[in-house]
Amino acid sequence: MPNKNNKTFIFDEYNLKTKTKGKWFDLVLANMLALAFTALGFFTPLLSLALAFVVMSYMQIAVYYYVLNSYREIEVDFSNISPPFKSVLKILCIKIIALSGMFLWGLLLIVPGVIYGLNCAYAGLIFIDDPKLTIKQIFAKSKELVVGKRIMILLVALIGLIIICAAASIGVGINFLFNLAFTVPTALTAVLIILPIIIAFITASAPLFQFYLVATYDQSQNKSLIQKKSKNVSKSKKDVI
Repeated sequence: MPNKNNKTFIFDEYNLKTKTKGKWFDLVLANMLALAFTALGFFTPLLSLALAFVVMSYMQIAVYYYVLNSYREIEVDFSNISPPFKSVLKILCIKIIALSGMFLWGLLLIVPGVIYGLNCAYAGLIFIDDPKLTIKQIFAKSKELVVGKRIMILLVALIGLIIICAAASIGVGINFLFNLAFTVPTALTAVLIILPIIIAFITASAPLFQFYLVATYDQSQNKSLIQKKSKNVSKSKKDVI
């Protein structure tokens, strides 16, 4: 018999409102810091795009370190706020494989690319929990844990995309009104008005997706551990018999 509570598990089962209380502002600051470090990579004279990608990949994992520890109510300090720098290569491989897979599958049709991206949704969190796993094991485990969660993860991601589009629309509207009132180069006003509004909306809404992803991951992880323990207990009983 299906569980009727499944429809409202976002808030009832995980109690996200309680978990995020008093932490939203900290997460906004963490996301702003990640964006700032990524932006600095673009101003490096050599290999600016490559360095920005490296910094973005590392800072994304660092933010999820913070979110995961906060969600689990683990005291967060500088010793557990980010992965060790020696893990950068593995983090890059995870990011490159995920993006490449989404792109290649997306060339066939959009849907396979989206499904592949959803299958990789927990890869970074699995790496945080167990960095010793191989890259192949990380993606295999992510695909296993994301079963039953794909649609809701996609919906939350789409909500984030709608918020970004709304921010861009607001920015364009303000930019248009500003250009009517003042004679300023369009490119300059776009950078000074539209970009900050989009960044502000992204940093303010990002914790919604991050906390939801962590919550569903933690539930899937716990469910998987319980199932493994049950199998081990059943196997032990059979061996005794």
